[in-house]
Amino acid sequence: MKTIIKVFLGFVVFLILCGGILSIIENEYDGARQYFRMFNTSEEQKSVTFEMIYENGKPSNVWAINEIINSGNVVNAKLLPGTYLVKIWDHEDALENEFEFSFSLPNPEESNYNYYRFDIAMNKGFRVVDMAAVYEGSSLTNTMSKAVGTYQDDILVVETYNGDRPFLISETYTDRTFIDIYEDMPTRIRYGELIYRLEVVDVDSAAKEIIK
Repeated sequence: MKTIIKVFLGFVVFLILCGGILSIIENEYDGARQYFRMFNTSEEQKSVTFEMIYENGKPSNVWAINEIINSGNVVNAKLLPGTYLVKIWDHEDALENEFEFSFSLPNPEESNYNYYRFDIAMNKGFRVVDMAAVYEGSSLTNTMSKAVGTYQDDILVVETYNGDRPFLISETYTDRTFIDIYEDMPTRIRYGELIYRLEVVDVDSAAKEIIK
């Protein structure tokens, strides 16, 4: 039994090393990349394409991203830095929206794993919320949280974004406990723990309904 466990652990370590090596090879082969997380908050299937535009203004005629995303689903992708023609298609493959989007990397030599997020519904707003007040817990937890400066009586909106373009959330929040779109909140957190949540705001609703 111990031999099987050792073999399994060795295989896991091997896979991790291979993943790191492949990432290094990819960066050296054609450059570092920006990671994207795309989701669809609409009620129907949509698709999205990214086509690179060269410095001379001509399109590459190759889709760097070509994804079909069902309602409520999430797809991750990665792109070389540059300018792209982005197109959104409905469930019948009719073009709904298109725009140009440019981005660069914080460090041109390294891939950026902090996602650009993009809702292909393109009709909502987003906000990052400090959720510390949700986890008030016991009086002891409150006392300890106040001591480290994380206690608050109400949730606090720390950043807002327009959902009609890809947006990048500061690592100030994503490097903490971060609850992304369609992810569940944890039942409890440690005292003093910072926890942030990305929420979708329906801008067409007079009540500004939050989609959980």
